[in-house]
Amino acid sequence: MTSPAGPGGAGPGRRPWEDAGSLAPLYDAVDWAAGPLGPPEDWDGTLRGALALALTTRFPVTLLWGPEHVLVYNAAYAEIIEDKHPDALGRRCADVFPEAWPVIGPMLADVMAGGGPTWTEDVRMPLVRRGGRSEECYFTFSYSPVATPDGRVAGVLDITAETTRQVVDRRRLALLAQLTDRLSDLEDAEGLPAAALPVLRSARHDLVDPALLGPDDGLAPLDRDLVVEEVGEGSARRHRVLVRLPGVLPRAQRPVLVAGVDPEVPVDRVLLEFLVLVAGVLGTALERARAHAVERASGQLARSMSEALQRDLLTPLPQPDHVQLAARYQPAASELAVGGDWYDAFTTADGGTSFVVGDVSGHDAGAAVAMAQVRNVLRGVGHALGEPPAAVLDALDRAMRDLAVGALATAVLARLEDDEHADEGRGGHRVRWANAGHLPPVLVHPDGRVELLQRRSDLLLGLSTGAARRDHDVALPPGATFLLVTDGLVERRGAHLSEGLAWLRGTVERLARAGATVEELLDGLLAEVGPDVEDDVALLAVRAHPRDRPRPPEAGPEVGPDELLRGEVGRP
Repeated sequence: MTSPAGPGGAGPGRRPWEDAGSLAPLYDAVDWAAGPLGPPEDWDGTLRGALALALTTRFPVTLLWGPEHVLVYNAAYAEIIEDKHPDALGRRCADVFPEAWPVIGPMLADVMAGGGPTWTEDVRMPLVRRGGRSEECYFTFSYSPVATPDGRVAGVLDITAETTRQVVDRRRLALLAQLTDRLSDLEDAEGLPAAALPVLRSARHDLVDPALLGPDDGLAPLDRDLVVEEVGEGSARRHRVLVRLPGVLPRAQRPVLVAGVDPEVPVDRVLLEFLVLVAGVLGTALERARAHAVERASGQLARSMSEALQRDLLTPLPQPDHVQLAARYQPAASELAVGGDWYDAFTTADGGTSFVVGDVSGHDAGAAVAMAQVRNVLRGVGHALGEPPAAVLDALDRAMRDLAVGALATAVLARLEDDEHADEGRGGHRVRWANAGHLPPVLVHPDGRVELLQRRSDLLLGLSTGAARRDHDVALPPGATFLLVTDGLVERRGAHLSEGLAWLRGTVERLARAGATVEELLDGLLAEVGPDVEDDVALLAVRAHPRDRPRPPEAGPEVGPDELLRGEVGRP
């Protein structure tokens, strides 16, 4: 490649880096005369022209000039090398990148010797660039010779792109797919470690010495489902991540995935979300194996197994300060219709409370297992992320696709928040929710008036369209109730859904105006439809109480994560 002087480098009074933009003051500050390139006024036209070319492109470009490969580069390249900039300007490449020199040194020497251009794709090249810590990095780059008019190679033009995120994402998705496939036919829950650990150990860059620890393995009980800690001393100090597997057993009885983190891998949100997904695959396989064992051992009909699994998943509800949660589940009258309805409520990592009602398509044991998968992954993702509902459902959609859950589901996921505009004494809350193709929530105002919150809903879960989901919110003042139901409560053969929703609104209003408590409201709705429902029914209600008064007796005691962990509260 030959590079004429060109307008960017011409003229004795013009700085060679005139087009450097924000980097110009940094170029000015370098003592070029003391370095290998010498005073800028002595730079020849080939160097000036090549530098002008590099500075007028937005793609990351650096020149490695002369036999000592001195670095001059543009702003886009400065972003890639991070903490090495601006000290890298005018310095020898071997001094700036000693950790990469064994890889790139021979390549540069070959280009300078006339070997022609190179092309390298997704090469692993750890760099020390953030706080002096070596990081796992991948790059795609090309080295091209820059020749003088007489044909001598004077330098190398490096056009590069960092591909770390793409390479790591592909690697982790491949591991999740391999793990899912390996565990797809797991029949015995006791065989989970033997089946899973060889796959996990193959991911040496993402999980270091992974292990599955049970309650008898000497691990102290975790008060959270995701913990990051430091282990070791001095130079051997490393991060370790512990993730509780989702499942139907009490938290203290569920296995924990323990894995060290490679020192070159950042412990960031992306890594933690990946480990939550790994735990979700393991937890799903464990629950599926247990379901198979129950089926083999009991020989019960599909209704018995599905309903048992369904009820096991309906965990005790948290009871936040001056808020009361209540829920009900009623299986379908027909054994062939029991399956995918569920409710859940859990405390997120930031101390908030999220709650959900959903319905997985299908009415059989397969639907119940699919429901367990969706519910377990949602719990893990929702707890770890602590994001608004729409973002959590987006993450759930991606997980269902990547884990090949193979089910469609509707759901309303909601999050309870403080209302900053509420009366200072009585207090108040807001509910933020996202709707994935489900029935609209019902808002019962303090005066008993009932409103169907018929906002535009988003697509079902499991379609993996990538379409953005939206959050909605509504005030929940003291005395108000936010109600979620599944379609088994309102759908009737031969009747339009609008008729069922009108019945729901009228029945809720009648019960509310009669002064029904939250528990009485749910029991009243189930009593109205009777035991012979055609589909599963799941109900969950949240009522706000005034903060300037004691918690009412019918609300029961406040229940937080500690009480749930100790099993001090029963199922609804």
